Amino acid sequence: MDVRNELTARLDACQKCNVCTAQCPVAKVNPHFPGPKGLGPDMERFRRGQFIPGETTLDDCSNCKTCEITCPSGVKITEMILDARRAARKGPHKTMSGVKLRLRGYVLGRAEYLGKLGVLWPGMANQALKLNLVRWALDKGLAISQKGPLPAYGRPLEVIEDKVGRSGGTTGKKVVYFPGCYTRYNEGETGRIMIKVLEHIGYKTIVPNFHCCGLPLEANGQFDKARKNGLYNLELMRPYLEAGVPVIASCTSCGLTLKEDYPKLPAPAAQMIGAQTYDLFEFLWQLYEKGELPLDFQEVKASFGYHLPCHLKAQGIGTPALRILRLIPGVKIRNLDAGCCGLSGSYGFKAEKYDKAMKIGSPLFEAVNVGVERGDIQEMLTECGVCKVQIQHGTSIPTEHPLRILAKAYNIIHE
Repeated sequence: MDVRNELTARLDACQKCNVCTAQCPVAKVNPHFPGPKGLGPDMERFRRGQFIPGETTLDDCSNCKTCEITCPSGVKITEMILDARRAARKGPHKTMSGVKLRLRGYVLGRAEYLGKLGVLWPGMANQALKLNLVRWALDKGLAISQKGPLPAYGRPLEVIEDKVGRSGGTTGKKVVYFPGCYTRYNEGETGRIMIKVLEHIGYKTIVPNFHCCGLPLEANGQFDKARKNGLYNLELMRPYLEAGVPVIASCTSCGLTLKEDYPKLPAPAAQMIGAQTYDLFEFLWQLYEKGELPLDFQEVKASFGYHLPCHLKAQGIGTPALRILRLIPGVKIRNLDAGCCGLSGSYGFKAEKYDKAMKIGSPLFEAVNVGVERGDIQEMLTECGVCKVQIQHGTSIPTEHPLRILAKAYNIIHE
């Protein structure tokens, strides 16, 4: 099937049922947003063969993929919107506002470069980002919201090479860990705890010197750089994939990118990456089902609320973290199932999107606060780093990766 016929088939699959728009978190808070169906399949018919100058609603999509999860026909709506954004990048950007927004996209898209800078002097960087003058300058100069949360930097996660593995050896049980920019530069300790957990269950962890997965780049219009990063990362993973070593992601957005976007890249390893990539708890649950997961848990007495990230939901693997944590004696955990947190990567950092992001996340914030008031929730858990940042910003409730609870149960960390 050629590209044009493939696009026609994708468009014709849309039944116009509007389920995607009914569930879209942006459409619920922004009356000017036409919704996934309107912006995706409907407008795609008009965009074919031409670009619509001045179309600004493309940037309203937060790329949460809720529309694709709910579509009964499996239409890849966000893929259409991203294709339209690629076309829009070729249009003129001569106005001052256009130049400023393009510069902002460059900055927000380069999470890896920001991380490398931030971890040089993390204490100084974190203090600087709290200064009102700095936040004012970011707001006025780059339209990065003065009110929004910014993640703190810490000691970065170390690269762990494996020369034997790269030369084709497969001695012992191994996994390749794709940490993502947030874990690598903002919460390296979470990555180090994951490595200890995997060691506890009998696996050696390899952490190649990956670049950003590319999702923040695509979300901010840096499509060529995202593609280059993907090809570079695939080449790093190729020897391990060929040796049958699984790839583990603890960041839900990185995991989704590896599973859905990397298989489309023109590289030999692209044919293997989708089937060999696992979310951390997806991997652990498969071990449990095979009777290979150690169950030497000690009691952890605590009550947690759980937020299911949109990009984990889009992977179609359910809630493996909940299933694993419910095996631990003393743990009480409830899936709040309150929708998108609103931050959606870099979406909520943008000045014109901040209020919308907070409105999108308000049902989740309310559910957390109600749970705390009732005594059902002492702490929040979520796999997504930016969801954690947004939940803490909207509720002030401590929020952690569920991995930390598993590490407590294994007596790896003590808090």
